[in-house]
Order: sequence, then structure tokens, then C-alpha cells
Amino acid sequence: MLFDVGRLLHEEFLAVYRAAAADADGWEDAAVAVAHRVGSRLRSGKVPVAHVVVALRSTDRLLTEAMLDDGGDARALASAGTALAAELMSSFCVADDGLADAVLAGGAPDGAAAFYTVVSVRGALVDRVVNAFRRRGTVLRASSGHLLLPVSEGAALALCREVCAEIGGEVWLCVAERPAARVPLARREVDEIDALVSSLGRPPGVYRIDDMLFESALVETPEVRDELDRVVAPLLANPVLVETVLALLEADGNRAVAVRKLFIHRSTIDYRLWQIEELTGLSPVNPRDLAVLGTAIGMSRANAWG
Repeated sequence: MLFDVGRLLHEEFLAVYRAAAADADGWEDAAVAVAHRVGSRLRSGKVPVAHVVVALRSTDRLLTEAMLDDGGDARALASAGTALAAELMSSFCVADDGLADAVLAGGAPDGAAAFYTVVSVRGALVDRVVNAFRRRGTVLRASSGHLLLPVSEGAALALCREVCAEIGGEVWLCVAERPAARVPLARREVDEIDALVSSLGRPPGVYRIDDMLFESALVETPEVRDELDRVVAPLLANPVLVETVLALLEADGNRAVAVRKLFIHRSTIDYRLWQIEELTGLSPVNPRDLAVLGTAIGMSRANAWG
């Protein structure tokens, strides 16, 4: 069955936008019913998720502009667009859980997009993150907890930052993009990024491999790993100094911020930093040396936990 998705959405959603623009009673219930009906029809027609996302954005823009020209309320129209998109994609994505697992396993079944950005989630309930993404378009959820977004990594980064801001608190999202047939590589990449971010005590936020290239290169070189183990051994014997390095890393090297995190005096952190350099030969006030120290501490923790 072939669909002109944009035309279908325009025809089905027009009445809801008109009702919302006029602040008519019951438009919210109508939005749920219409979106559910359209979602079922699109699923049965095996319309690719990526096509639905593009059509949703285009339809919302066109109908909103038309209603605003007629004096419609902008806030009500925004609410209508959000309600329709959320309900449509929620029903649409339920049937795609198996698709996410198949793509993560290396398959490219019917209905798969040409490429995906894989997202790992840590620090927040996956359901909350999924719902936040669905309000912005579409997301596939795999049984492993990984999320698949049928958008480029650049677009995914922007969405992830919006989601982090909405959820607040401590949430870490790691992203990597690949063509559909190579999605397993993206899954491996986000898992490796997340392991590094976790072991290094990086603050909540959104991460990709470009943010961790230096640390990744160190970890993957056996000779470097052995040298790091030797260098960091004296430091690991002093938990206070380890805590200081991690606080400085979390503060992006800003000693004033680290002092507040540690509840110590500025002269105290200066003395600790001097001790660290004496023990390791690496200066925590140098960004590259600080990154090396953080990576070494992360590696030692990962080895201890493994």
C-alpha cells in the first residue's frame, strides 16, 4: 500500500489544528483519536519511520502557518502539534521494538531507515528519556535499552541536549551514527564511550567519540596502558589526591570550581596539585596531563571492577 504521508497527515490533522486554533472544547481528545488512527494506518502500510518524521515536521509547519494567518492562537497550535506528534509516534513506535533489536543485531529489515544514531542511556529511567524523544519526533527502543534515532548525529546531538535539559538531574547520553547495516558498530562505540565517561567520572551530559578521542587512544594502546599503570600507581595509594584529580576534571580544570566542590581552601588544592606532580611527573594544571591522569584513574577503576 502506497502513501503520500504528507498529504494524509494534512488531511487528517487539519480539523484538529482548526479546533485548537479556535480553542474549541474536546480538541485534545480528537487529537489522540486521530493520531492513533493515522498511526495504525501507517504501520499497516509499513511506511518507514524516517518518512513519517519528515512529514510530521512539514505538516506541523504548514498547518501552523495557515492557522496563524487566520488569527489562531500560537500556544494552542503548538500544543496541538506536540500532542499529535507524541501520540502518533508513541503508537507507531510500539510496533518497532522488534525493528530496533533487528537493526542492532546487524539486520536491515523492511521499514528500517537508511541510517541511525544509536544512543546509550545512563542515570535516568529509560522510559522518561524515550518519552522526551517521542515528543520531538521518533525513537526506537531496543530490548538492550539502547535507543535508535533515524536522524544524523548532528541532529541527534541537538535532540539529546534538549532531552537532558528537559529531564534535568544526572543523565548521560552517548551517541554514534552509522548506516543501518553497520549499526552494531555504533552500539559498540556508544558502549565504549559510556564506559570511559563513567570510569573517568565525567559530568552528566551528551558525549560522542570526538569528545573522548585522546582517552580512547590511550586506552587502546597496550604499551601506553602499561606505562599509565606505572605512573598512576603512587597516586592511587592516596584517595584524597585521586578525589582532587577527579574534581578538577569535573570542573574542566578550573581550580576555583574544584575548590568549591571539595570544600577546601585554595592553598590546600595548590598543595595537593604539587603532591600529584611530585608523585607522577604530570602536572594537573596542564590540560593534557590532567586528561592523562584522569584516563589512568579510569583505567585502574575499570580493571578493578572487571
